[in-house]
Amino acid sequence: MPFRDGASWNLAISGYANYGSSTDVVGVYKLMLKDAAMNLNQITFSTMLILCSNCRWMDLGRQIHGQILKFGFGSYVFVGSPFLDMYAKLGLIFVSWPKGERFHFLDNHDFRANVEWDGERGS
Repeated sequence: MPFRDGASWNLAISGYANYGSSTDVVGVYKLMLKDAAMNLNQITFSTMLILCSNCRWMDLGRQIHGQILKFGFGSYVFVGSPFLDMYAKLGLIFVSWPKGERFHFLDNHDFRANVEWDGERGS
């Protein structure tokens, strides 16, 4: 790649994820970590978590979990949704939370109504 910015790295990762082989995606991601770690963003992590979820790659998913926390993307919703999806598909939903915790906020009807309303508004 002649011009290596966040967008070109994410385009390569997404392209391989959608039309190439899964191992190629991991190779591109590792190159990105070596050459351009400052270009990592929520799109990079989201795409990689979706790939780990679909391929059932627990070890890589956990490594990416650590990188998300290391680079400060843990509070981004765009990363949180595929993050929870990956752990749920791997049967490890409680691994990322303190022992015995539940998603109590999901029991709150007002929260569900807000999520539905935000989804309808496109927020």
